[in-house]
Amino acid sequence: MFTRLVLFILVALGGAGLTIQMAWNARLRISTGSPVLTTIISVLLTLLSLALVWASGATPRGSIPAFNSLPLWAWFGGIFAAYYLVASLIAIPKLGAAVVFSLVIAGQMLAALILDTTGAFGIAQISLNLSRVLGTVLLLIGVILIQKR
Repeated sequence: MFTRLVLFILVALGGAGLTIQMAWNARLRISTGSPVLTTIISVLLTLLSLALVWASGATPRGSIPAFNSLPLWAWFGGIFAAYYLVASLIAIPKLGAAVVFSLVIAGQMLAALILDTTGAFGIAQISLNLSRVLGTVLLLIGVILIQKR
C-alpha cells in the first residue's frame, strides 16, 4: 500500500510534528506553571484527536483484548510517553529544542539498536553490523556537536 519513500516522509513529518508540539507545549507550560499539568492537557487533546479519527472509521476499529491475553508490559507503553513529555518540557527551556531532540533521537537510536539486535518485546531481530554501528556513532557525534554553544 505505502511505498518506503511515503513511509519515510510520513515518519519524518511525525518527527517534525513532535518538535512543533514540544514548542507549543513549552509555551503552554509557561502559562500553566507546571510540566505535569501541561502534559495532562496535551494528552487529553491527543486522546480527543484519536477518538475523532477512531470514530470516523478512517482506520480499523479493533477491539480491546483480554487483560491476561498479553504480557503485562504490553499495557504500559504510555508511561514512557508521559515521562518523555514531562522531561522534555522541563529540559526545552533550559537546553533548547535542538539539544533536547538530539538527545531524544540518541536515546531512541541506542534503544532501537538493542531491541533490533536482541529481538526483545517481539521486535524483528536484525543483526548488528558495521553500517548500523557507524550510523549510530555518527548520530551520537551529531548530538555532541549540536550541544556546543
